[in-house]
Amino acid sequence: MMTTQAAETIRFDQSLEVFAATVATTLGAKALAAGQVLRDASGRLAFISDTNLPEASIRAATEALAARLPTYCRTGRILLTPDHPGVSSVLSCGRGYLEALETPLGRVPVRVIEQRIVGQDWLEAPSPSVLPPAPARVVFASLKGGVGRSTALAVVAADLARRGKKVLVIDLDLEAPGIGAMMLTSEAQPRFGLLDWYVERSLNGVNHAFLLDMVAPSDFGAGRGLIEVAPAIGATGRQYPANVLAKIARAYLDQPSDEDGTLSFLHQTRALVDDLAGLKHYDAILIDARAGLNETTAAAILGLGAQVLLFGENTPQTFAGYRYLLAHLARFPRNEEDDWLYRLRMVHAKASADADKQQAFRDKAHSLFQEYLYRDLPLPDEEGRPSPDTSLPEVSLDDPEAPHFAWPVFRDSNYFEFDPFAEPAQLTPARYARTYQTLTEGIDAYLSSEG
Repeated sequence: MMTTQAAETIRFDQSLEVFAATVATTLGAKALAAGQVLRDASGRLAFISDTNLPEASIRAATEALAARLPTYCRTGRILLTPDHPGVSSVLSCGRGYLEALETPLGRVPVRVIEQRIVGQDWLEAPSPSVLPPAPARVVFASLKGGVGRSTALAVVAADLARRGKKVLVIDLDLEAPGIGAMMLTSEAQPRFGLLDWYVERSLNGVNHAFLLDMVAPSDFGAGRGLIEVAPAIGATGRQYPANVLAKIARAYLDQPSDEDGTLSFLHQTRALVDDLAGLKHYDAILIDARAGLNETTAAAILGLGAQVLLFGENTPQTFAGYRYLLAHLARFPRNEEDDWLYRLRMVHAKASADADKQQAFRDKAHSLFQEYLYRDLPLPDEEGRPSPDTSLPEVSLDDPEAPHFAWPVFRDSNYFEFDPFAEPAQLTPARYARTYQTLTEGIDAYLSSEG
């Protein structure tokens, strides 16, 4: 007796491409490219045509989609048209990206609108660069902890202060705060931390006086410049430590805005950093991002118009993790006037002094950027569609200005345990110059170019 093999179950990773291929087959590649695919919060899909379709076409496409993707088709109507109730709201509020998808009729650029309950800030396109006279911003980011990211930030802050700069340090690592304790004594902690701002903003409101109570000067200003620190947790958090987890649970909530909409964590964070930046005439703002790919990381990497330093050791985990990030970033358009790609910079953490090993790290980073962001792809036009008239230039492996050309921070036993209050020499040039020289010089050059 013959048995028929069951059809392979389509999973999330294949669902979008299979859906688009089915739309292209039934309605045509032009209809697919002109419309938009909606993926709702549960992962189910619908197609929004840019024109009203004949009922026969809608019926044929709907039947084909339901048969091919019974699990991943939207409950209710699968094919939507501009006059369908609620479509205009989806189009105006949905966050999306351009995805090139394979179909039987060729590769088709498709606009995908995502609806998410969590992780929605990752759908925001990178913010434009902050322009002078606003102080330049530098984000210290990593995908894993323990790479020396926060220590490097403290060293850079101390180095800039020694050069006479006024620096604001912001601890955006809400769930593993460290910079506040690194750079402020327990007696010097400000009354409030960033967690208090996120919670109180929607309850009691926050004003200029509240912001002043979030910032305190560090003893490591070196007497020439100034270091001020806005910690994640302030003195009230230390006084009531049992409430910290309760605040974290509320910090990521969307908040109502004055325009009958909501403000996500990214938009709130952008407003917070803007307000803190206005307290003084700072020369630079250094932001410690949380490790990983969570919502706070999205706010720091995408939402602040900052130079973003991507720390990582020369390990498989580093490049596996950054593959996820760069593949996602490849969905966002770039422009020649303010290319967000060149605001990224790899940092080779705990690097060997061996030049060949440093080059090996850069080679791996170049391969990763080449795969996702250095490719010779068409740039989008004003409507977000690929234009055949422009393309991205190739990036040389040895280009020192390119994001993959990693700045090394050397492995140094002097910084295995970082506690500058117990060992102040850790923040003196005699101790950090060799280990952090490329990093400090690179940031100094960046700030000079921005100034």
